[in-house]
Amino acid sequence: MEKTNRAFLRKLKKADGFQKRSVPEKIIFGVVFVLFLAYAIVIAYPLVYLLIKSLQYTKDYIGATWKEGGMPPTFYFRSGLDFSNYLKAFTEMRQSTANGEVGLFGMLFNSIWYTATRIVLNVLMCAVTGYNLAKYKFPGSNLLYGIAIFSMTIPVIGTTGSLYKMASDLGIYNTPFYVILISLGGFGFNFLVMYGFFSNVSWSYAEAVFLDGGGHWTAFFKVMLPQATPSLVTLAILGFIGYWNDYNTMLLFLPSYPTLASGLYVLDLVMRDQRPIYFAGLVIMLIPVLTVFTVFSDVIMGNMTVGGLKG
Repeated sequence: MEKTNRAFLRKLKKADGFQKRSVPEKIIFGVVFVLFLAYAIVIAYPLVYLLIKSLQYTKDYIGATWKEGGMPPTFYFRSGLDFSNYLKAFTEMRQSTANGEVGLFGMLFNSIWYTATRIVLNVLMCAVTGYNLAKYKFPGSNLLYGIAIFSMTIPVIGTTGSLYKMASDLGIYNTPFYVILISLGGFGFNFLVMYGFFSNVSWSYAEAVFLDGGGHWTAFFKVMLPQATPSLVTLAILGFIGYWNDYNTMLLFLPSYPTLASGLYVLDLVMRDQRPIYFAGLVIMLIPVLTVFTVFSDVIMGNMTVGGLKG
């Protein structure tokens, strides 16, 4: 039995590509491991701290029950765990707007429709513009591509004034129509990904559709676009994480429609005396992002290559 186990381990090591490393290699791998471990701790600590503090009673958090002097330690639960902070987050956290007060449920609803609108419209429009510029050569196509690249070099803060003026002149400031308009741009990082993908797809697929009597729309929606599903899914996942955490857009252009990100940003100063409840609201905001990333992390990494996304 022992010989069989040894033989199995040798085969396993060989199958996994395990090779005996030299001393310098072991040192390098050890240093890299320590660095990544330290990085993981730095990333995980704020999340753990946030979860712990969201379960404290306010009197424990401010040290009212701590008699030893100074502030109490992080893991201090003299009064026990207060899970009611999460219920209080939905009932007591409210932001005042021009249209009245918005509670956590309203912020959650705004986060959902804002994120969904941005993802669907932006990814679809970038797929359309990427496909057209990659597969159709027309006068000005190279100019449009150059404009798309140049627009990515302009800092976002540099366009804030012009966006505000445009939204005001069009009468869509502080309305959901502004979200629709900015989602239909069709340029940016998503455009580059889709342009690169469609540039590598053979045009013979579209020619086969034309021979069968189909048109350009049929070729795009029924043949070309389905082939880009892995890239579209990855962009949608990354977009969800970015748009869900976007608070600048709501603060500057849609102040009457606070999302979880923008609402909690404003309430940071308001709830100084109720930090455990505020921390509970932050945990609620993080749950969808952490869930999506955990579930689809393999999809994201599976569609990534050195230098971008693969189709």
